[in-house]
Amino acid sequence: MIDTVEFIKKNKFIAILRNIPEAKIKDTAKALYNGGVRIFEITFNPSEEDTEEKTARALETVKNVCGSGISVGAGTVVKNEFVAAAKKAGAQFIVSPNTDSEIIKLTKENGMISIPGAFTPSEIVSAYKLGADIVKIFPIEPHNISYLKNILSPISHIPFITTGGVNKDTAKELINTGALALAAGASIIPKDALENGNFNIIEEKARELISIINNA
Repeated sequence: MIDTVEFIKKNKFIAILRNIPEAKIKDTAKALYNGGVRIFEITFNPSEEDTEEKTARALETVKNVCGSGISVGAGTVVKNEFVAAAKKAGAQFIVSPNTDSEIIKLTKENGMISIPGAFTPSEIVSAYKLGADIVKIFPIEPHNISYLKNILSPISHIPFITTGGVNKDTAKELINTGALALAAGASIIPKDALENGNFNIIEEKARELISIINNA
């Protein structure tokens, strides 16, 4: 069985699939995989009533398209029922924008890796104490990378990833903060490319960003 934390640490990048039309999930996943992506976060949309079913189908599609040798997880997990739906669909990790003790507990009980979101030092430490395997420091935008650097020294024992503002211009500096991995969606899945079916652009952007991360 794959060690998800070690797999994340090894691959250093998580592709976020957010609001991808169902008809384009297959080709998007294939393009990302061909570009070197091996970790996929498929997000729920809490505003949609059928988001549990849609996200479960997307998780299955990504697994079927990419086969073995990948790790898939669910993102924007802000409801307890999302944890169960993700587990049933084969998710290996759970990502949230916030720290919710119940969701962390349910995630661990279901044998999945917990990656809650936090921003301040107090939030980050609290998330880790509650059982988070990795903390998602979120949001980190290009203008506040210095904030990330400032807070890390006293909490350097806590494994973390960053999302928000991850692109080809910020990736090197962000990964060099000591992050286990970076996560991005919009910077590698441009809206125009998705709408026009230019999946080769998505593949190229994924390959470029992963190369920058690996060479940092």
